[in-house]
Amino acid sequence: MKDHITSYDSLYESMLKCKKGVTWKPSVKSFVLNGEENILRMKHQHQDGTWKNGKPKTVLITYPKRREALSIPFKDRVYQRSINDNSLYPQMTKGFTYSNCACQTGKGTDFARTLIKKYLWNYYCRYGTKGWIVQVDIHGYYLNMRHSDVERQIRNLTDKDTTEMSCGVLRDQYAGETGYNPGSQMVQIAGISLLNPLDHYIKEQLHVKYNIRYMDDFWILVKTRKQAERVFGEIMKQLQIYGLEANGKKSHITPLEKGFTFLGFDYRLTETGRIIMTLNSDSVKHERKTLVRMVHKSQRGELEPEKVDEHHNSWENNADKGNSYKVKQRTQKYLKQLRKGEEHGSKKNDSDTCGSGRGRKPQSNRRKAEKNH
Repeated sequence: MKDHITSYDSLYESMLKCKKGVTWKPSVKSFVLNGEENILRMKHQHQDGTWKNGKPKTVLITYPKRREALSIPFKDRVYQRSINDNSLYPQMTKGFTYSNCACQTGKGTDFARTLIKKYLWNYYCRYGTKGWIVQVDIHGYYLNMRHSDVERQIRNLTDKDTTEMSCGVLRDQYAGETGYNPGSQMVQIAGISLLNPLDHYIKEQLHVKYNIRYMDDFWILVKTRKQAERVFGEIMKQLQIYGLEANGKKSHITPLEKGFTFLGFDYRLTETGRIIMTLNSDSVKHERKTLVRMVHKSQRGELEPEKVDEHHNSWENNADKGNSYKVKQRTQKYLKQLRKGEEHGSKKNDSDTCGSGRGRKPQSNRRKAEKNH
């Protein structure tokens, strides 16, 4: 397996995947410009044992929450992508439950939202609108992961070569015994695989039919409050085994009739079985603040107006995934109000330009009048 991962063809294919969307970066341009030579050098370094993992740089992410991430050298991303695509990902995800929705081919936020609607409709056909939602959010998930737990999970699910190469990368990038910073594909794999035993425990031991996990967020639907309390308590016990704890503000038990929030949308099941999915108010507030900042930059000439439209269209595309027509209309109206300054500014410039042409004649007539006087 090691020879396949570090072969020229595998590394070259990984380079082509890694460069997508980042060819504007100087480091990527430099590597890709001499790609064949650099890939061949990487291959020889792995063969003769002279390969050394590069040192990542720390970068700050401010949205959706403030946290530190890692910026990894391009050559290391190529190597790690080869490990992931050719061995680590296929072996690790083979034993995942269907309801493990994050960072996998054919899955993601849209898949999780669709699955929630499917579960809600199925539940409504069986039991109606009476039910209980269990939601658990893990506090500081990546920062509190124990390295030994992640390595044990990799060792249990992959072959010897893949375990050695993957754990070697993680040990070189992350010192200490606890905590990972986002920024590496391997960390994403660690995030979706660490709690795989808990997914199976919920499904096979607690016999929960309607459950979803998106990285560190659990969503569970059961029939009675007693069942909900039991499931919630068991999950708390299992998290302690991994040295993790739940976020008290985001982990709770809620009646299905009151609705719930998951992955940026608010859900509500009506008496007729209709599932209403609207954009969460926090997302709307954040978009309005972003529009204010971007429009002001545009009015100062620091940002092109097209960039504002491009950003807002992206936000609207996400809003379209739910029942958010009225929210979109209000936000569009808000954007038009913000842009009144741009319109007035452009009209003023036009009038100044036109006035400079019209104003010459009156000025000359005025001078003639003064001269005659």
